[in-house]
Amino acid sequence: MQYRSLGRSGLKVSVLSYGNMNTGFMEGNTEAWSFDHLKKCIELGVNFIDTAEVYGYGKAETVLGNDLKQGGWERDDLIISDKLMPNRGGIQGNSRKHIHWGLKNALNRLQLDNIDVLFLHRFDPEVPLLETIRAINDMIDKDLAYYWGTSAFTAQQLIDCHRLCEKHGLIAPIVEQCEYNLTTRKTFEVDYAPLFDLYGMGTTIWSPLAGGLLTGRFNNGSIPEDSRINSFGALKSTFTQGTNARMEKCGVAALQALGTLATELGCTQSQLALAWTLKSKDVSTALFGASKVAQIVDNVGALAVLPKLTAEVLARIEDFMKTRPEAPFDWRTMRPLASRR
Repeated sequence: MQYRSLGRSGLKVSVLSYGNMNTGFMEGNTEAWSFDHLKKCIELGVNFIDTAEVYGYGKAETVLGNDLKQGGWERDDLIISDKLMPNRGGIQGNSRKHIHWGLKNALNRLQLDNIDVLFLHRFDPEVPLLETIRAINDMIDKDLAYYWGTSAFTAQQLIDCHRLCEKHGLIAPIVEQCEYNLTTRKTFEVDYAPLFDLYGMGTTIWSPLAGGLLTGRFNNGSIPEDSRINSFGALKSTFTQGTNARMEKCGVAALQALGTLATELGCTQSQLALAWTLKSKDVSTALFGASKVAQIVDNVGALAVLPKLTAEVLARIEDFMKTRPEAPFDWRTMRPLASRR
């Protein structure tokens, strides 16, 4: 396993990390299933574990807490993060009230004294941002969390966070949790680009395999019957629509070309797609989920593919994927700004 700094903090996180969103969402998942997955991740060197109060309709935190207790792993060896969602606070949203009771309730479910990173799962336009930031700082002062971050914030919202923290002497966010993969790139590569240098922002990217689309199992243009999408119960239609939209965006031919290149490199298509995200210096860690333990082993195998991603290989990927976002124009040089990758 390889490890990178999480933003400008002292935390070192595994470049591949585990998110337990599937716990409770996917039909048939048991606590034994969950424990086996977490155990394999930790055996392979994964030290960053991510959950949220909305995962599994509220069950994921409880299951993770039981898993951690059963495993008996050294707490200092693991980085545990949790996320608070505005809609879990009802009409309170990301208010001071929700931040306080939301985190305390989450810690009870996790059976932990504190978490390492507290994320705002989404931006809440109805609550003054300064109120939310002060409440998070209170949680850090009380040692209920050590660091904080954001998820799916716009570039401007992130700038607002940092400016408020600087103005009021508050602890600033160290990390943004955002979607990034071969089909979804503009926000990460263009909108966030100035912020990586300006704030040293770390990232815990999610959906590096585009919801399974980049694994190779969708290369015939349809969703497999045994896909985990079909096990998401009430959320099935949402995930199906998202996957079909991505498939239409990049095209089946591009997915098949990615599979062909993976074969040439002697790896799976999943490993190639994961390695592509990790090749970016702006990715601190890539979060993955899994429906089978074997998928965890395969994902970690992406580390062996990284050295194979030469400039020539990366150029071939750009050529057939055609998903590189348009770079901002530099009116001084009359040329597009250089890409960060």
